[in-house]
Amino acid sequence: MRFNIFNPIHKALRALLYDTALTVQQTNFANAEEAEIAVEKIKAVLDIFDKHAAHEDHFVLPAIQQYEPSLVDCFEQEHAEDHRLAENLRTMIAGFAKNETAESKLFTGHTILHSFIAFMSFNLDHMAKEETVLNERLWRFYSDAELRQLNQQIVASIEPAEMAFTAAWMMKGMNNAEITGWLKSVQKDAPEAVFSALFTIAEKELPYERFRKILEDLTEGAMVA
Repeated sequence: MRFNIFNPIHKALRALLYDTALTVQQTNFANAEEAEIAVEKIKAVLDIFDKHAAHEDHFVLPAIQQYEPSLVDCFEQEHAEDHRLAENLRTMIAGFAKNETAESKLFTGHTILHSFIAFMSFNLDHMAKEETVLNERLWRFYSDAELRQLNQQIVASIEPAEMAFTAAWMMKGMNNAEITGWLKSVQKDAPEAVFSALFTIAEKELPYERFRKILEDLTEGAMVA
């Protein structure tokens, strides 16, 4: 199987979208505490998607530009639409803070929910296109070694806070085999401190049974306490 540069981060972003959508649709926006939780989750989603699009604009799309500039233009237009949807949500959130009555808060909250659904639907479709159309081009023009090097460049450009945030959601979004492979790769190639930090994230974010199974796989079936 070819190296899939999108798989880990897209699984993280989808898990984040699903979790936030469930929170938002369960929120009573007339309740200040519930509304604050939902709004902060939406803000986090918008921020991480902005950063993700920037990484793709600076690293992934330029890798295809020389071969298929028209395709790059299509994806750049989709990134512009994604930004428009995000800004629309930010405007609604700012407006929500000005609402004073329970009725107006509920009405704006309902609007925020449906705007978030539109944002989520667009991004789910956009990521699916990247995983099919863009991956096909990347695999055609680049070797796995070159794509891994490109991925390393992206990772090196990410700030620690963003890295910790996305790593946590990768743990939540990936399957056990993917997590085990990721941890083994980091253990082999990265400094001990990096592996230790990632291992701690796995222990914190994963349910006990999943973490125990991964720990067993890491130790090649050895008995664990």
